[in-house]
Amino acid sequence: MVKREKIAPSFQVPDDIEIDILSRLSVKSLLRFKCVKKSWRNFIEDPVFIAMHLDYYGKSSVGFLLYGSRPYKYIKQYLNCSSIDVSMSIKILFGESPGYMIGSTNGLVCLSNNLYFFLKEDKRLSIYICNPSTREILELPECHHAYNDFVLSIGFGFCPKFNDYKVVVVKLLDSVVNVRDLNCCLFSLGVEVYSWNRNSWRSTKIVNPRSVLTTSFQGKGYFNGAFHWGGRDLKSSKRMIMSFQFDEEVFRELNLPNHPDFQEENYFLNALIIEYQNFFSLIIKQKVNMHVYDLWVMKEYGVSDSWIKQLTIEVPFLEDRLMFRPVMSFENNGELLVLSDWYGRIVWYNTKTKQIERSKEVLRGRSIRYKESLVSLSRKKVV
Repeated sequence: MVKREKIAPSFQVPDDIEIDILSRLSVKSLLRFKCVKKSWRNFIEDPVFIAMHLDYYGKSSVGFLLYGSRPYKYIKQYLNCSSIDVSMSIKILFGESPGYMIGSTNGLVCLSNNLYFFLKEDKRLSIYICNPSTREILELPECHHAYNDFVLSIGFGFCPKFNDYKVVVVKLLDSVVNVRDLNCCLFSLGVEVYSWNRNSWRSTKIVNPRSVLTTSFQGKGYFNGAFHWGGRDLKSSKRMIMSFQFDEEVFRELNLPNHPDFQEENYFLNALIIEYQNFFSLIIKQKVNMHVYDLWVMKEYGVSDSWIKQLTIEVPFLEDRLMFRPVMSFENNGELLVLSDWYGRIVWYNTKTKQIERSKEVLRGRSIRYKESLVSLSRKKVV
C-alpha cells in the first residue's frame, strides 16, 4: 500500500501583520501590489492605511522636489543625495508659462502656471494639485479675479482641524494707486481660499492692510497648519514673517530673530525656512562671513522670545570660490545642507564629513521638501 504524503496546511499571515509590512513599503511597490490580491488592494486604498503608511514609510522617505526646465519642464524627487525614480513631466500643464511649485504637504504638491503677474484676458491663473508618487494631477476650479489684479503669492497646506487641504491666493487688487511706494497709497488685498472639502473658493478683501507679503522663502513654507512668507510692516518697514492660518483663514505676524542678518533688505534671498527636529526654523547666510550659515530655531511656535541660534555651519570654499545660497536641509540630525551655486546647480554639503557633492541639475524656481504618500486626489475621504 502506497503511503500518501501529508500535505502541510497552508499558513495564512494575519491581516494585522500584512498591514504592518505593507505600511513600510514604497509607494511604487504598493501600487504594483494592488494587483496581487483583492484584500491588499482594499488595504492600500483604505484612508486609515494611507494615514498609517504616511506615518511609517513617509518618515523614511523625506527628500525634496526639484523643478527642472531643461530639456523640458519636469519634477524630480531627491532622497539624500540621490535622484530616485519619481519624475514627472509637467510641460503639458504649463506650455510656455514658467510654472511654479508652491508647496507640499502629506505627499501632495501644489503647482501654478504663473506667479507675480497681472491677470489679463490672455493671462489666467491655473492651479493644480498633484501626487508625484502616484502620478495623479487635479486642476482646481478657476478662482475669482478681475483683470489687472496682481497675483502676489500662493500658499498650500493641510488644515488638521477640519481634515482639509487648502490653497490661498493673495492678490493686489486693481485699486492700488502707486505700486512703487506702498507707504503713500491706499490699496486692498484680495484673498481667495480654496477648500478641498467644499471644492470651491471663498473670497475676502483686506482694505489698507497694516502689512504686506514681500516674498516667498525657499524651503518649507508650510508648518503647523499655516503657510509662511516674508513680510513688511507698511508704516515702520519692520521685516517679519507673515503666516496664513488655514483653520481660521486669517493672517498672523511672526517676528524674525533679533539679529542684524535679518534686517538686510534682501535677507530672504539668503534665508530658508525648514522644520528642524519638529521646530519651526530658519537657516540664513551670515552677512559678515558669506560661507557661514546660522540655524535659528523657534522653540515655541508663535512666541518671538523663543528664537535661539541652534547651530553654525561653515561651508568650505571650492576651487572656483563660488558663493552658495541655502535651498534645503534634511532632518537626519541636520547633517545634510542642500545649496545652489551662482549658476543654479544643486550642491550637497555634509556637515559631519565636510564633503561637498555637486549635481548637474539646475534649480528653477523653488525646491520644496517632500515625502512620498498614497494620498489620493479622487473625491474620497481625505487623509
